[in-house]
Amino acid sequence: MGGMWEIPSGKVEDGETVLEALGRETVEETGLRVGTVDRYLGHFDYVGSRGGTTRQFTFAVTAESTGPVVLTEHDAHAWALPGELPPVSDAVRRLIARATGDTGEG
Repeated sequence: MGGMWEIPSGKVEDGETVLEALGRETVEETGLRVGTVDRYLGHFDYVGSRGGTTRQFTFAVTAESTGPVVLTEHDAHAWALPGELPPVSDAVRRLIARATGDTGEG
């Protein structure tokens, strides 16, 4: 998703649960550890870089701490309020709105 900001995500490895992958991928991409998984927000499908369909499952989590963030796969990171998001896909925007209860309806 070139040019778009993303939330940490990745592939579930063989023998791993979705929640185990969530914790591992978060550490690998940000250096942050998931303290608690607060709730499941939903999923969306997108066409990956190799042309196949990928399903992204998204969870609201609480990190053990907010830093330091150590990036291994991305160029930058940002903590953003729901109303001040950098460019993200519509699917990510809807999931963040669901997490915060901000439906955008006045």
